[in-house]
Amino acid sequence: MKTVLLFLSALLLLACAGKPPEPIKQYPMRGVVTQLDPQNQVATIKHEDIPGFMHAMTMEYGLRDKNEFAKLHNGDTIAATVFVQGDDYWVGDVKPAAPKPAEEVKPAEPKSGK
Repeated sequence: MKTVLLFLSALLLLACAGKPPEPIKQYPMRGVVTQLDPQNQVATIKHEDIPGFMHAMTMEYGLRDKNEFAKLHNGDTIAATVFVQGDDYWVGDVKPAAPKPAEEVKPAEPKSGK
């Protein structure tokens, strides 16, 4: 009986311990801040492709650092890191980035008047 109780106690301890947290993955991101939600410390960012993570899109990202969030403004072009741990994701290491230059537009070739 003592052996069974010890075994069950050990199982209970292992179950309560849970699994260790997943490692944090990091992805570089570049985008434009389109909206800010100060109450929830969330920035909506229209970002370029994030290789290995997701295609270009506009979505909300939480920022854990209040000082970084306070420096953001609508329209800012930023470079940042997306941190991903399991189903949780957030943005950090935010830095200003120069806007991408507009693609060069070649003038139309004149039509020959033959």
